[in-house]
Amino acid sequence: VRVSPEFEKTHLAPTEQMLASLTSYGPSESGHLDMKFSPRGMCRYDLDEVDVHWLELANAEFQEAGMLEVNELMMEKIIEELESQCQENMNQAIATEEGLGIEYDEDVVCDVCRSPEGEDGNEMVFCDKCNICVHQACYGILKVPLGSWLCRTCALGVQPKCLLCPKRGGALKPTRSGTKWVHVSCALWIPEVSIGCPEKMEPITKVSHIPASRWALACSLCTERTGTCIQCSMASCITAFHVTCAFDRSLEMRTILVQNDEVKFKSYCLEHSSTPTNCPARREIPDGMDQSERDLEKAKLRKQKLQQLEEEFYELVKPTDVAQELHMSGALVDFFYQYWRLKRKSNFNKPLLAPQTDEVDNLAQQEQDILYRRLRLFTHLRQDLERVRNLCYMVTRREKMKRSVSRLQEQIFHHQTKLIEENLYRGYS
Repeated sequence: VRVSPEFEKTHLAPTEQMLASLTSYGPSESGHLDMKFSPRGMCRYDLDEVDVHWLELANAEFQEAGMLEVNELMMEKIIEELESQCQENMNQAIATEEGLGIEYDEDVVCDVCRSPEGEDGNEMVFCDKCNICVHQACYGILKVPLGSWLCRTCALGVQPKCLLCPKRGGALKPTRSGTKWVHVSCALWIPEVSIGCPEKMEPITKVSHIPASRWALACSLCTERTGTCIQCSMASCITAFHVTCAFDRSLEMRTILVQNDEVKFKSYCLEHSSTPTNCPARREIPDGMDQSERDLEKAKLRKQKLQQLEEEFYELVKPTDVAQELHMSGALVDFFYQYWRLKRKSNFNKPLLAPQTDEVDNLAQQEQDILYRRLRLFTHLRQDLERVRNLCYMVTRREKMKRSVSRLQEQIFHHQTKLIEENLYRGYS
């Protein structure tokens, strides 16, 4: 059910004062107020039925007040600018407010390599929905978007389970089929698994190459047989554990760079793990709380702050800034600002425009490529089945012809034998 929002009437400037402030606009032949915008591309916001109905009511009040009517393009531009400034200011608040930005969390580490340090060209990026943190190189982020960023699962709106471990959430990437997901850390540490494109860190390949003996191993930390495990690198130790379980329990996990830029992975069980000071995975956890509980508590606090920030979204936008950007009257912009505020409230404080990021566009393109590859696969499969059907038809027809020839030869043979028997009978008689 669509509800037309109601709001208090805003005190507008007199007609002469408003018309004097709108120096860049002029009335059109239809009596509407036309806007002369600089060419910045098409407007991303489209009016819906509620907007059109509210604009008709507003124009009726403008006519009674002796003012020019506002056309739909002007309203779309105003709402688009309000949404744009709100998104920019919210991103800035998230980056600077304590508890929301990465720089205020001393214990934050990359979900793939477990390193807390970033560098130029390999920044640490937060997912704005699930709060995981990854390096650009570790997760295959070719370009850090200016606005919000979502990981692969959050961008697609799915919550899959890792194929190789029992842990949910985290830095996941799809397999070649696109229907199964694997942690990037699991793909790196399990020796049989590979990654198709190292630059994008996807898709996860060669999962079928994992031997049955590895699937049968039971984790010594969580005691589950779900997924696959790795074993202690000590020669005399065969203790098995999941990759994510080892990271959560802060076991010693080493990556050693050898000749020819080859990386060797060394993992050690709880008994053989040392506690070096330079190992980022071995962090002291105070108050008897394990790492998963701490991460969950931090995620809850960050979610509460983000929810409070979303509820007070209107405080991030000043109508005077929007009026200055669009070169319009402040009273007129404030009039539409009140409507925009109420409409976002009725939409559960959600943006009226989806954030436009390069990552989401790349994900859409990747999904389209996956669907195209599947379509080609199904097309080739159908062609192969059609060939098999034609071959079966031709073989069946050939066998029927062979059977007909055999029956004809049999009839000829019986007829010849009958003639021979008759001739023999006449000779004896």
